[in-house]
Amino acid sequence: MIHFFPTFSKGAKNSPFAKELAALGVPHRLFPGEVILRYHARIWLLLLGWPKVTKFAISSAIRSLILSKPYPDTVVVGSHIEVIIFGIFRALLFRKRPNIVLLGFIFTHRPQPLANWLRGLYFRFVFSIADQAICHSSLEVERYKEIFKSSRTRFEYIPYGLHISVDADPSEEQRTLEKKNFPDAGDYILSAGRSGRDYATLFKAVAPLPIALHVVCDSEFALTGLEVPANVLLLRNCYDKAYVQELKNALFVVIPLQVNDISAGQMVLIQAMAFSKPAIITRTPTVEEYVTEGVDSLLVKRGDVVELREAIQRLLSDQGLKEKLGAHANATYKSKFCMKAYVTNLIGALQKP
Repeated sequence: MIHFFPTFSKGAKNSPFAKELAALGVPHRLFPGEVILRYHARIWLLLLGWPKVTKFAISSAIRSLILSKPYPDTVVVGSHIEVIIFGIFRALLFRKRPNIVLLGFIFTHRPQPLANWLRGLYFRFVFSIADQAICHSSLEVERYKEIFKSSRTRFEYIPYGLHISVDADPSEEQRTLEKKNFPDAGDYILSAGRSGRDYATLFKAVAPLPIALHVVCDSEFALTGLEVPANVLLLRNCYDKAYVQELKNALFVVIPLQVNDISAGQMVLIQAMAFSKPAIITRTPTVEEYVTEGVDSLLVKRGDVVELREAIQRLLSDQGLKEKLGAHANATYKSKFCMKAYVTNLIGALQKP
């Protein structure tokens, strides 16, 4: 019996994730909740977000490990806090099971040596509890095996995957900003995301081009100190249906990455693929596990303004290439990164001896 604790919706029992689990015939239970962690600054995540996660984790552990029958063999959680809470309950109940699995682990480097050391110490404690951690790149698996080599945790790679709804309406913020900044709103390209982004390079690349760029980013840190060109529209509160609408109407997607040692950009990349949108993305070892240059995307050198600008111009001027990349991207999504593929890969990793 596997227990899952999705935090994206209280209605997760009827989600595509739940339906794919049922289709596989895997004995499972879902204990869903809605824990929204949308904050413009990290301090609010620490002060407001993590207490929400802690409360959800305690409630989930009680429902899963005490109130439910039969008890689970495996629990799959989405945060380090949940690992600790479930570990405490497992110890207090004098049980060897369930196996505790951390899904989607990413260990980011901090520039401050002390902060980096403290985070390493903290996660060594987390991995003295967790039995398995699922990562979304093979590079990270090898890296974490080395960093946390004395831990009990087994690190496993599975590709990221998702389902995205095709029905969406623009938000009021989106309509107002577009009318104000682009009264003759027309074609635009889209960039989105906050983690590991290099918007400085993107802004320099797109500034002289005759095309609008919409940037969906709610992080102050990712955009701090940047000069925003006149042809760039920032959408800081664009979520859910409004975001999907932005993606659906874009000519193509550009994902500039600043990091090359962790998973970054895959979510937006796969969302673009689901809508048959070609993507220009920074070439990194993790990205190259998801797409192929010239087949379903264009890959560019990290931090290279000229190469990024030329790639954008190439897609703007070559409709045939744009359509070919988009079609191949959608085929790749359906075969490798849709919800069915993701759940199949996840269950395969969980059932490894």
